[in-house]
Amino acid sequence: MSYLKNTETSEIITRFVSFRKTQEIIRTVQTALDGTEYLTRFGSPTVHFELTLYVNEAGKATLMAAEDSVPLLECSVRQGVFTGRIVELGSFDYQAASWYKVTATLAAVSEVSDP
Repeated sequence: MSYLKNTETSEIITRFVSFRKTQEIIRTVQTALDGTEYLTRFGSPTVHFELTLYVNEAGKATLMAAEDSVPLLECSVRQGVFTGRIVELGSFDYQAASWYKVTATLAAVSEVSDP
């Protein structure tokens, strides 16, 4: 059974979750005069979880609050259980009967710093 849950409050935000894992790698490509390419990779890959969510009004409010306070969220899908914090929350697209479709990006490893 899939779900997205706030781990600090144990509140389930939604059970309608579509999941995709992505990664970004920082690298440079340099080309020598003879045409040889040299790749340099820096650091470890940055892993993100791309979610498509269907939420009701309560779920919308909870997601907006989670974007503001950046609690750790837990996403359970067929591929496993993943945790992360919201780094990007898309626009809420009204579907029908007070349900919304929204995309969210979670950072797999994240630190929260106070301003």
